[in-house]
Amino acid sequence: MGQHVRLWLSELWEWVEALLAGKSTPDESELDFHVAVTARAVVDAVVPETPELGDELGAVAVPGGLAIGMETFLVTFVDGLFQFGFPHVGTRGNLPLAVPMAEVLDVAADALVARGDNESEPDVERAVALFDAGDTSPRRVRRNAGAFATLSRRDRLRALGLLDEFELRVSPFGHGLFEFDAGLVGQLVVGFAEMIYYSEWDGYDDFSLPPSERTHPNDPAAVQGWRQTGYPGVADGYAALRGYVGADDSPLGAGETWTTLDERVDVVRESGTFRENEYDTTGYEEPYPE
Repeated sequence: MGQHVRLWLSELWEWVEALLAGKSTPDESELDFHVAVTARAVVDAVVPETPELGDELGAVAVPGGLAIGMETFLVTFVDGLFQFGFPHVGTRGNLPLAVPMAEVLDVAADALVARGDNESEPDVERAVALFDAGDTSPRRVRRNAGAFATLSRRDRLRALGLLDEFELRVSPFGHGLFEFDAGLVGQLVVGFAEMIYYSEWDGYDDFSLPPSERTHPNDPAAVQGWRQTGYPGVADGYAALRGYVGADDSPLGAGETWTTLDERVDVVRESGTFRENEYDTTGYEEPYPE
């Protein structure tokens, strides 16, 4: 783990130096591809393809997140919403987090294997299998796949479970302490990935555009997660307020009873009227008198 952390910090500092010098970030295309492979491994584990559900629920239930390019949205979402900010260097110090996210997942994978808690041996061909034939060169995948992408699905989920144990504290500029809890990465790639999958993003014409410039058909057929769950699409809001809690001589509700709960509490259709001197305030003293 220590070697991985030092490597990550070294890459991070190299990235910062390049940014501050106005140069291109080092090996940007290969770093991006490592992130892409890792993100596909995340999506394949968190929202997998489920052919075993085909007989029971039909073909619509089979595809997983990779079938709709969810890994691309996940990386865009992580880089666009979360950033690592270095103080005193302005906006150039705001670094996207998809690259360190992938490094942290590799750290967890190595820790899992070092403890002997993996069920299956790591195999770089698992990373190659994350891509369809013709998508990219298998050799390039093998060269850029990190430890996380070489694990089986179940072992990837086990590795995610280790992240809560990892914390990092550094003070890179001699003042101010940077603290990092790797458990946040697990929450990000599991919780957000699941939420994203069943949200409306799959139906946007171009999710990279600002919200005001996107269009969405609001058609259940246009969103894989909606097709699989039978979600009918976005609807206008419904009135939620159905009444007021009423009781004899109550200031909260009055009028006709709409329904009764537990044979004790009436929910009535009209609001009550607050009465002066409802509460006994004898002896009260204003703590901050004018």
